[in-house]
Amino acid sequence: RSSLRFKDLGMAKENLIRKKAIEILRRDKWIVWFAPKVKFQQTDVFGIIDLMALKGKRQKNIQLTTPPNVSAKRKKIINFLQKYKVELPVEIWAWNSRKKEFKKERINIKIREV
Repeated sequence: RSSLRFKDLGMAKENLIRKKAIEILRRDKWIVWFAPKVKFQQTDVFGIIDLMALKGKRQKNIQLTTPPNVSAKRKKIINFLQKYKVELPVEIWAWNSRKKEFKKERINIKIREV
């Protein structure tokens, strides 16, 4: 009988997805940073960014997930950006384990000043 709890399996999957993304970014010469774990829990920057990557004058703000969770992540990101009136491009990278690839979506809203 395995000693892994269900929650641990989720963390293992999250770690695998993050490692895959970092591997792809580093292969393309991006410098990658992610928030450290706090009390064994992975934290997001502002609750919407898992990875930040820099290359030259470019920056990527990436939220990692799986295809079934894309809609919820998209809604969370848009709500945050609108609530705080922030224009910040955020990419959602959804890991498809069957295809062994990420489906990528970019969110970039414009804030209108009243």
